[in-house]
Amino acid sequence: LTLGDRAAHIERRHQPGFQDALANRPEIQRTLTSDLIAPWARHFADLEALRQTYGGEIDDKALETAQSEALKRSFQQWLNGYVEDRRQQGRPAELTQDQVNGHLQRYQFAQGLGAEVQGMLDLLEPGKFNRQELHAFFTGNARAFGGQVTVQHILVQNRDAGTGILLADEAYGLAAARLADIKARLKPDGSNFDEVVPRSDDQRTARDLGLLRGLHRYDERMPAALCRAAWDLRDGEVSDVVETPYGWHILKRVEFQQQVFMLFTDDAMPTIEDIMRRARQENRLFEARAKAAVRLEI
Repeated sequence: LTLGDRAAHIERRHQPGFQDALANRPEIQRTLTSDLIAPWARHFADLEALRQTYGGEIDDKALETAQSEALKRSFQQWLNGYVEDRRQQGRPAELTQDQVNGHLQRYQFAQGLGAEVQGMLDLLEPGKFNRQELHAFFTGNARAFGGQVTVQHILVQNRDAGTGILLADEAYGLAAARLADIKARLKPDGSNFDEVVPRSDDQRTARDLGLLRGLHRYDERMPAALCRAAWDLRDGEVSDVVETPYGWHILKRVEFQQQVFMLFTDDAMPTIEDIMRRARQENRLFEARAKAAVRLEI
């Protein structure tokens, strides 16, 4: 998948005139070295992986509707937060329709590819489950409801910290060498994890022994790959290398805590249904990534 492919897609779906602007306007050219480029690459690759894997299950008209709904829903959430922030700051919170339309245009430019991915996942896994299915999922994943884990992590950055763009060949090679050195130093049982953590590129967490506290199973604050790996571990276990938009991670799970205890009741159904839908959508996405053998080279 090339930059030209992605530019053509953005022009067709989200920003008419984007390709001409990319060729002629410096402020648009700067998007190629901004923090937009990494998520664009991830989402565009995910769209292709999902098409390759599940294209036979997808009706184009239904997909268009699902993607429009996903964009509308995510923009409304963003807009609600934006208005509330203005209100908290004592600024005017009433927006004109022209202002809303301007925000929507900018939002779609930046987040439209992500909404397309979510819309495709919503179509593939709409989240309509009967009571028996919900009960089986709840029973099999009880810890995910109100549970959280604490992990230590070591990060080796193979991408620019600001843009998420892969490092140039020489710097990427040095990062790979640092990762190999860290793996060689770590004991298989993770008993010397505290000694190796200071070699992490994330110095803020390294000073705190690399601790990431309170990770929920489907935690929107963290990349799905990191949460997935953290929850697959048992307390004291060390992960294989996990790649996220931040770089390469090695995790050690410290502990699990059950913060909230939930019962299978009618009141809990919406929460259970939401988590089950997210779980099935995540499985679809990771299966598609594996089958398409996607590797992000930007």
